[in-house]
Amino acid sequence: MFIICDLDGTLADIEHRRHHVTTRPKNWSAFFRACTEDSPIVPVIETVKALYAAGHRIEIWSGRSDEVRHETEIWLAAAGLPDVTLKMRADGDSTPDDVLKESWLLEEPALPDLVFDDRNKVVAMWRRHGIVCAQVAPGDF
Repeated sequence: MFIICDLDGTLADIEHRRHHVTTRPKNWSAFFRACTEDSPIVPVIETVKALYAAGHRIEIWSGRSDEVRHETEIWLAAAGLPDVTLKMRADGDSTPDDVLKESWLLEEPALPDLVFDDRNKVVAMWRRHGIVCAQVAPGDF
């Protein structure tokens, strides 16, 4: 199977840094830079690791800015996740998550079989395309 997994709110607990984007003015750069302090969401991480070990193709698609790619790769490795394709938004890109991920999806030669995500509007986008999406947390934001 081809499986896509979101990062923020799905693999990584971001509650400690959410305040950067829920108050005005939003500080997306501070939000992204604080990713090094995220706690792993162990049940999802262990599920993804087991699926990878079983031979499934795993990719991580994140709305997180590429400005913190290095920090993100270190965090993923520390969480014990395999070195897989990591798609991240371009630095400075403010495209909404659902639109961004849909654009990536439309570039894929094959649809994923399963997606793990948390954000309602992104989950709805996956499902509009007929893709099974396991929503791992409430994501009404």
